[in-house]
Amino acid sequence: MTGTPRSAASRNGTGGAVLFAAVVVLVLSVVLVKALPSPSSLDRLPDPPAGPDRVPAGPVVDAYPERCGISAATLARLVPDARTTRDGGQGTCTWSSQRDDRRSERHLSVGFTLFPGSALRAGLPQTGRAPVAAAMMALGPKWSNVPGTVVTGLGDEAFMQVSPSSGATVVMRVGNANVTVQYRSLFLPIPKKTAQEGAFAAASEAVAALGSRTPAHPAIAAAPQPTPARKVPDLCAAVSERTLHRLVKGDSVTGEPGSRGGALAIKDAEVGNCSWTSNDRELAVSAAVVPGSDLFDGARLAAREYVMRHDDARAEETLSVHDEKYFRAVTGLGDQAFAAQIPEVIPGEVVFRDGNVLVRVTYESADERHPLNGKHAVRGAYAAAQEIAQALAAH
Repeated sequence: MTGTPRSAASRNGTGGAVLFAAVVVLVLSVVLVKALPSPSSLDRLPDPPAGPDRVPAGPVVDAYPERCGISAATLARLVPDARTTRDGGQGTCTWSSQRDDRRSERHLSVGFTLFPGSALRAGLPQTGRAPVAAAMMALGPKWSNVPGTVVTGLGDEAFMQVSPSSGATVVMRVGNANVTVQYRSLFLPIPKKTAQEGAFAAASEAVAALGSRTPAHPAIAAAPQPTPARKVPDLCAAVSERTLHRLVKGDSVTGEPGSRGGALAIKDAEVGNCSWTSNDRELAVSAAVVPGSDLFDGARLAAREYVMRHDDARAEETLSVHDEKYFRAVTGLGDQAFAAQIPEVIPGEVVFRDGNVLVRVTYESADERHPLNGKHAVRGAYAAAQEIAQALAAH
């Protein structure tokens, strides 16, 4: 019987061992690839570039000024022989002349409303949660049947209305405090110039008592310029396939133009929305073209809407001391921009303004079994926001 040579057997044994080892290495490699997390495509996305935060933070007023901030000298000049009917204990002061002469009789009232703010309610991204944003939401001319004008140089923002029956009324804001000053005659029409100058004098002292950042130099602003016509671009087509593949992977993921929870709600604005949802991720975009009004052009109104949202996000708190809040002003994206994320409170979000257009982009987990960390949520929102900004510039 002829046997296998020892050398050949040895070679066959060695070859088999090498082949077996190679197979084992390959299998282990596959197992490790499956078991170990690979670098996420979101890791390769850039963070939003931080810029200076130019949105004022306050002041936040928590007490009414004594005598509503009106000096004895100003009161004596505006309301001869004044009788105090309200002394400011509840945020309102009123004085009326005690004279019988109806031509020189005057009435002055000053009222304060302080806004403490409120926490965000889950699922309701309402604007006006922070103290200053709440005051901004509530501010506006007092009388619906009297034309108003914008006033510059008086607190953070102010309006004036003048009529023969109501005299001069100034409504203004300093931080989270709204103030209404009315100067008039109870019996005879007061000259317009007299009413306006008296209201401005009292209003200047009231805002100074609240800690206004700048000295008062009130003046009537010029009428707003017409707002150029703009349209919301096709948001569903504005985000590239490459970005969508990174953010919301799935063969059947398509943009849906319907409104979702993160849609912007702005009075009289033309609003467009689009959202993309996969099994575990959701991306949503909302854009609003803000028209002008009798008081402001569209860009100024859009800036107010932006500032309120910026202030809300900056002031929002985490639900737990163990959670980490993300907020930063962002540069290089429109005229104003911020990025924010707070676990279970605010999804990854980027809000920016381009002229009279306001845009909000959100990116978040659609399945709690597949959470999305804050850094990735903000990066995803910023990636989409950049492409929306490019679409706006080309539209």
